[in-house]
Amino acid sequence: MNKTFLIAIALAGGAALPAHAVLATDAAQIGNAALIDFDGYDGLRTTGPEALSRRVTFNGDAGSELGAFVRDLGDNGAWGAGERFAAGGFSGELRFRFDGTTRAAGAFVNHYAGGGLPFALAVTAYGLGGEVLETHTVTVDTAFDGYNDGLFVGIARAQRDIQALSFKGSSVVLDDFAHSVPVPEAGRSAMLLAGLGMVGLLLRRRPPRG
Repeated sequence: MNKTFLIAIALAGGAALPAHAVLATDAAQIGNAALIDFDGYDGLRTTGPEALSRRVTFNGDAGSELGAFVRDLGDNGAWGAGERFAAGGFSGELRFRFDGTTRAAGAFVNHYAGGGLPFALAVTAYGLGGEVLETHTVTVDTAFDGYNDGLFVGIARAQRDIQALSFKGSSVVLDDFAHSVPVPEAGRSAMLLAGLGMVGLLLRRRPPRG
């Protein structure tokens, strides 16, 4: 599955909240998503911490790279061809920590497979105390001659208790990281609109300068 159409789905607002924790295999499950790509990086080798946005900080294993241009994924094909993405080292952990907590997060992912290495990666959500809230092992098996193929993988929970999300596997690659952000409270939105309306009214009533 190619990632192109997943971006629009994530930004569209997504589906209703799940009744319980679920493995997210569709960007629409994130809901009210903020999207982070890695186009602003140019092959930055770092284990972090690296602030990706006001809300998200990245950490990775030795050999991790932000803004990677190309990766050979063995029997899972390759990534590159004008796309920039995050890539893990051989042990392959990419971790994203939130300023506060989020309800759901995920990304378009793949990893190196074949030659005795499994066609699987793990996605794990951590709580405020660093405890594991849940973890899932996902099979990612794409064509050996494919390019920029992968799956959307994440975790969606009923409550906002995820402080970090990690992806682990052999030389994991990842792009278009999406995480749920709070919806503004209706009362605050109404007050803001009322305030803007009052400002506009005052400006209209201001006498002309002579």
